[in-house]
Amino acid sequence: MPQRYIPPPTPQYALESGPILLKDGRTATLRPAQPEDRALFVEFLQRLSPQARTFRFFSEVDPETAADLLLRKPPDEDKVTLVVLTGDPERIIATGEYVQEGPGSTSAEVAFLVDDWYQGRGLGSLLLERLALIGVQRGIRRFHAFTLAENKQMLDVFKASGFQVESHTESGEVEVSFDIEPNPEMVARFELRERVATVASLLPVLRPKGVAVVGASRDPSSVGYQILEHLVLNRFQGPVYPVNTAATPAAGEVPVVGSMLAYTSVKAVPGPIDLAIITTPRDKVLEAAEACGQRGVRALMVITTDMEERQIKALAQTCRHYGMRLLGPGSLALMSTSSEVQLCAGLAPRLPLQGRIAMSSQSGAVGLAVLEYAREMGMGFSNFVSLGAKVDISSNDLIQYWEEDPETGLILLYVESFGNPRRFARLARRVGRKKPILAVRPGRDPVVEALFKQTGVVRAENLEEMFDIAAILAHQPLPEGPNVALLTNASGPAYLAKDALEAEGLQAEVRDLGSRASAEEYLAAAQALLSGGYHAFIALFVPLGYATLEEVAEALQTAFNEARAQGIQIPLLTCFMAAGRPRVRLGAELVPSYRFPESAGRALAAAYAYAQWRTTPPGEIPDHGVQEDAARALVGKARGQLSPKQTQELLGYFGIALRPSSQPGIALVLRIRHDALFGPVLSLSLTGLPLGEQLLGLRITPLTDREALEMLQPLAGKAHLESLQDLLLRVSRMVEELPEVEGLELTLHSQPEATAVTQAQVRLRNHPAKR
Repeated sequence: MPQRYIPPPTPQYALESGPILLKDGRTATLRPAQPEDRALFVEFLQRLSPQARTFRFFSEVDPETAADLLLRKPPDEDKVTLVVLTGDPERIIATGEYVQEGPGSTSAEVAFLVDDWYQGRGLGSLLLERLALIGVQRGIRRFHAFTLAENKQMLDVFKASGFQVESHTESGEVEVSFDIEPNPEMVARFELRERVATVASLLPVLRPKGVAVVGASRDPSSVGYQILEHLVLNRFQGPVYPVNTAATPAAGEVPVVGSMLAYTSVKAVPGPIDLAIITTPRDKVLEAAEACGQRGVRALMVITTDMEERQIKALAQTCRHYGMRLLGPGSLALMSTSSEVQLCAGLAPRLPLQGRIAMSSQSGAVGLAVLEYAREMGMGFSNFVSLGAKVDISSNDLIQYWEEDPETGLILLYVESFGNPRRFARLARRVGRKKPILAVRPGRDPVVEALFKQTGVVRAENLEEMFDIAAILAHQPLPEGPNVALLTNASGPAYLAKDALEAEGLQAEVRDLGSRASAEEYLAAAQALLSGGYHAFIALFVPLGYATLEEVAEALQTAFNEARAQGIQIPLLTCFMAAGRPRVRLGAELVPSYRFPESAGRALAAAYAYAQWRTTPPGEIPDHGVQEDAARALVGKARGQLSPKQTQELLGYFGIALRPSSQPGIALVLRIRHDALFGPVLSLSLTGLPLGEQLLGLRITPLTDREALEMLQPLAGKAHLESLQDLLLRVSRMVEELPEVEGLELTLHSQPEATAVTQAQVRLRNHPAKR
């Protein structure tokens, strides 16, 4: 069995540049250093303590000389220097670099330097991680560093990195060295650090200790007044400060909004402000954001919806300068039902019921409608977030927050577009093993379908189905097997539910009590079925004049309570085909109730599919011992369509050989196309058919061994699955290692004994790919 390959972790933004989060939740900006940054470097080095400069340069060096050393580019050697900036005007607060040890070397020396005031906020670890990931992409395989023995902080960064660090001490100096290829511990540390920082950054949003409403008007019909009212009437557990910058009270007059003391500037607010809600006209938003940043506000929620693109970019930049998280613009609702918070911020007039569902919605209007529908169904939320334009805070951030949130048991997503789908895929795979993620996305994009399938995300066709499924996932145990008992007094509805279940691989046994069934008969039959070893139970009832809804609901509740007392933990569902459906509760447990039998069947089938995914061990990615460095050298010198010789050479580096085949078998074509949003997309199709190609499967890379085998199941018994699986995994590895590959097409001939690649075409981008 080939050695396991560990894909590198995926940052939320670009690897070398973009927003980053510090351990305390503050934001900053990461980017490569430029020659014109010399003045910023000098100012940074002047701020450092003499000890910090000595630790970095091993002796006292004046700031000008040190800046020149950090910015110097050695000839014929790879050097990467990154800087972290914050503030307005921007200033450097940390820098890190690696320098290759001679042309062509696979080893480099690494070092970093952090502002004294920013020590302990994870910047050293972040810089080391990013430099290692960049280095691996450029052919560097090992880092080493020299530091003074008393520089405990730098040594601790290396020890906590997850890399297997070797150290040697001599004459008060410590030399450390380690391989920088990603390994499971390094990836786990990366994801933990990112999760800790993300959660810290969202606490001021989801659990603020104080809220300011900037743009709070005295007009009761204004948005600012309504938002202030919603906060107060829902009893937010903290101070609320109305801020009306347009107010000009006369001498001796106290400014108020409603009956609350108001402030003419956010800077004048005397108490703590974690979250500022901005409701001003678009031309005033930047001014308000600037004032909030200067005041030390931790996060902004911008309600304003009609901002221009240039204004939105400037707003995001302002928030990064001051280390603030940004929700919106165009966020219409932000809610936390915890009794310690009770935050109802936005246009929704009241908090939803308290429960274990957390939801993010890209559409504010959809979100507001969903809240009312959930209330009708008796379903409660821990958090609800309307993302708006999601310039900063996205569903990826919220998934990380909800991953360990003890008040959340189910994550719902209404998604219209993806900012970083590859990052989403990695998060969903991890979080979905702990808590179900249920998503609705308009349209039927096959790439999105593949993304959801690979990551265990439960997909709902529409919002109604989302809540049908959510009722099970949030309130019932998962089915541990496929056998379902169906209790009914009408055969027609029961067989509609049976069809829906069996279409997804479950087995349903119908117990029809007949149209004259009484509540007593329902009780006896339910008791018998619930102790019959089934994996799930659905009770259907149609009022036909022989028993009432209330009588049957009471009988079922009795049977359900007895079952739970006996330790029978299977999902329980009801379907009352009448208006005013009663709700069955077993203490705090809600038994989902459906109007139509197909809805109950599809919802249970979705829960079963998720349970199967969750209990199936995650796949692995074999290493195969590929020659990625040689492959990078080849594509680094080429552009566009590769020649047959170049193609054969490139494939050979990944263990793929071209050879003719004249034996009968199945004709296939394996393609890679580069999606601007999702990256490499792999497809496999049957060819040579009378009606043209037939698509067998489509997946997003990187592909695991299990995903490759699932893709090949339609060919079981007709082709050599082991060799096809091996080929899919090698191609997936190739396009992951080489983002320059824009398109690939392999013509395959598979027999029951082997698979041959008979033809190949590879197309590279005409410009270097961003890494």
